[in-house]
Amino acid sequence: MVWLKRILLVLAIICLGTIIDYIAHQIDPRFSVPSSYFPHKILYGTLWAFAGYLVFKKYLNTPFKLALVLSATPAIILQIIYIINGHLFLWVSFLFMVLHFLMFLLPGFYICRKYQSVFN
Repeated sequence: MVWLKRILLVLAIICLGTIIDYIAHQIDPRFSVPSSYFPHKILYGTLWAFAGYLVFKKYLNTPFKLALVLSATPAIILQIIYIINGHLFLWVSFLFMVLHFLMFLLPGFYICRKYQSVFN
């Protein structure tokens, strides 16, 4: 049951970060993305974030470190995939990687701090 709670909390972090990303994409028509972008981001972001949690679990002894891993893992891997697929210029990918990291970190830190006992 504890693993289900962990997965659901990671999903919540990714969903909240994706809501922030959605708002950012609505600011200007030049920022528009295909309709499949957000569902894919939620699915794969959750999978990659949870994989990052499993890989670094023994080093995650503070809520900040946990939030860092849960935010950085999907941000880095998803941008690497975009670079490999040739979607963006390299410098734009690095900028977006930092922005997506921050979008996940904001809800991630709050959730990791509040539910730290679930992840220990």
